[in-house]
Amino acid sequence: MANNDLDDILSKFVPAEELGADPNDFVVDANYWYDEMYALYKDSCHSENPLDDRQSQEHHISPDMIDQHSFSAIGRVGFFQWYALTLYYDESIHKMDEVKTKHNNNHLLTVCDQIAADPGENISHAINNNNDLLNILQRNPIIANTEECVESWDSVHDCLSKDYNDIREMTVRLNVFLGQGPICPNVFSKDKGKLIVDPSTIQGKDVVLPFIWADIKYLTMFGNLAKRCIENGANTVVGIFASRQVPTMDGREAGSIPQKYQPGSFGPRFSFRF
Repeated sequence: MANNDLDDILSKFVPAEELGADPNDFVVDANYWYDEMYALYKDSCHSENPLDDRQSQEHHISPDMIDQHSFSAIGRVGFFQWYALTLYYDESIHKMDEVKTKHNNNHLLTVCDQIAADPGENISHAINNNNDLLNILQRNPIIANTEECVESWDSVHDCLSKDYNDIREMTVRLNVFLGQGPICPNVFSKDKGKLIVDPSTIQGKDVVLPFIWADIKYLTMFGNLAKRCIENGANTVVGIFASRQVPTMDGREAGSIPQKYQPGSFGPRFSFRF
């Protein structure tokens, strides 16, 4: 459409006041809008096929548009929404460029720096800075004990596995951030190696599934657990990840991630300051 055509159309609009209408009648109430968005997401979580691959997608935020207090990636597994604080590109499988290098540097500053970085506080700020996620977590949230869904014992070192400990710290930190204390409810438990979901704990709740790495393994686990939560009475489910391990175009992922790129502790530094 040419500019003069657009100007001609706009010139025909008459202000509401001149028609005797109150302009406030044409303003959508913010609370109503957020309620509608929540209801839409709840319906999608309860769709007939919530893990429909056609709905899966992800969006990477430009490194020039993020900092340590914002999510770098937002995606879906089926209809289930997930958020990742940082993006990590393994230099052994990716052809690095300026964008990927900036994301890796942000990853180091946000979740890896053992002295300056506080991953737990950074992820809390990112939640507060994302209206869509905040809209869900201000309702009836529950942080699930997802550490129970991973291999808990490292037989080689005869101790609890790093995945178990890291996710446990993240889970506790998120629970404190939501004002629910350091004791997380037992959404998941194991009985003779079989994973059990407690329906009474998540009935009518907005379940948060925390994980460290958003890779093929854990994104698949997230989707399957989200579906089980919905089947057992949850209203909605979202995933929160420390970092998205970005695969190559042909789906390859890094094998062993260098120590410098491993996320640090999600435990508190000196205080919880949100």
